[in-house]
Amino acid sequence: MNSAPIFRFAQLSLSAGIPRATVRNGHTWSRRRTAKPELSNFAPGHGEQIWVWHHLTSHQIIYSHTPQLDSNHALKQLPFIAKKSTPAKLRKDLWRPMALIQFPAGAGTAGQSAFQKLREYRRRHELEWGDEKLYRTKEDAATGRLVRSTRTRKERGFAIHEQRENAIADMAAVLAGGGRGSRLWVSAAERTLVEAGGELRGKRWSTDAPKESSADRQLLEATVFWRDQQDKNFASAWSANVKHELFEDAKALQGAEAAEVEQAVDTATPVAKEA
Repeated sequence: MNSAPIFRFAQLSLSAGIPRATVRNGHTWSRRRTAKPELSNFAPGHGEQIWVWHHLTSHQIIYSHTPQLDSNHALKQLPFIAKKSTPAKLRKDLWRPMALIQFPAGAGTAGQSAFQKLREYRRRHELEWGDEKLYRTKEDAATGRLVRSTRTRKERGFAIHEQRENAIADMAAVLAGGGRGSRLWVSAAERTLVEAGGELRGKRWSTDAPKESSADRQLLEATVFWRDQQDKNFASAWSANVKHELFEDAKALQGAEAAEVEQAVDTATPVAKEA
């Protein structure tokens, strides 16, 4: 324990003729600790990618930082609406990547901030729904009039699970810097640091982080790779810092990066001499 004993002479006791003094441990740590990102055990580049997974039948949405869907983390993101609304196991054959959000190299902190806000917005959609989820409107075949009826518990659960359109609108809002404390807003010095190959730090630990009232703050660039590029039209507008590409371009980019890494490993590996 990083502490030093401090004697308090005001509490001396002279019972039985033996003086006694209480000892209180005083901490010597600094009030503001330094950041130690190496203790997080995150892989290099953690947060630079956000994978948006889409269920083929229920249209539920799951966010992930990795291209592989982890069952434990994914099941925690599925809400409990009613009885048997949450599956006991995750069927990976029913989940497909709908989009991939790519941030610049070294901007993993911005990706983690966007990841947090996307999950918070999705949870609000699942909890703060209006009458459109409670009632359904159908046309009467005999009279041709619209009849309003109450959904059953199962139908209401299916309606709340459909978050595809909301997720795309949330992506546009988050990438535009929406939300309090968004790390997508950077200063000119931080932007230069990222472009030079540096690593963006958290807002708490960065001395160059811009304030919300700062006039010179800028948005980081982000690229969204779509499986179906028509999905981006569910959002009313996209900010100028967002680019849209297809998944085939993302696969080609990842293939080129993997080839460069493999070539670098082969070059660094010494070749054993033949006897």
